[in-house]
Amino acid sequence: MDSRSPFDLTAAAAYAEWRQRKLDTAPRRLEEILVDIGDPRRLTFAERERLLALNANANMAVYVSKCGSDPDKEIPRQLGLQLGLKTLDSHWLTDDDAISPISVRGAEVRGERREFIPYTDKPIRWHTDGYYNSPERTVRGLILHCVASAAAGGENQLLDHEVAYLLL
Repeated sequence: MDSRSPFDLTAAAAYAEWRQRKLDTAPRRLEEILVDIGDPRRLTFAERERLLALNANANMAVYVSKCGSDPDKEIPRQLGLQLGLKTLDSHWLTDDDAISPISVRGAEVRGERREFIPYTDKPIRWHTDGYYNSPERTVRGLILHCVASAAAGGENQLLDHEVAYLLL
């Protein structure tokens, strides 16, 4: 077995093994990446392990919690800390706490961000977040925490970038 990284272009055997494992274990249905969580601010050992395992395998997890419509920003912040996300990417569209609440109503009330698609009721086309960052500010993780579902629309087409690469 080739012990080099599967991303080393000279490690054909390691790449072939990684590719086959990735394709064999890739989730095929949403239910395969869903995790029920009691309180994201205080994950149980099993909840944390499941989220980490899904992220390692599928580069994503979708969680459903019992927090309901609680808009407390500490919910996604504490969840992230438990998963190793310690440094937030503060930029000109985030609030002072580096968290960016995205809502059409919020933008209207605050009178800001209305010209940026995420803060409107317009569909967002395919994109990646953070591609414009410098290498030392690479986005390593992202939490989207839904407080209120959209009245209409709101669907996501999330994908594992490694599977997209393999399919290309």
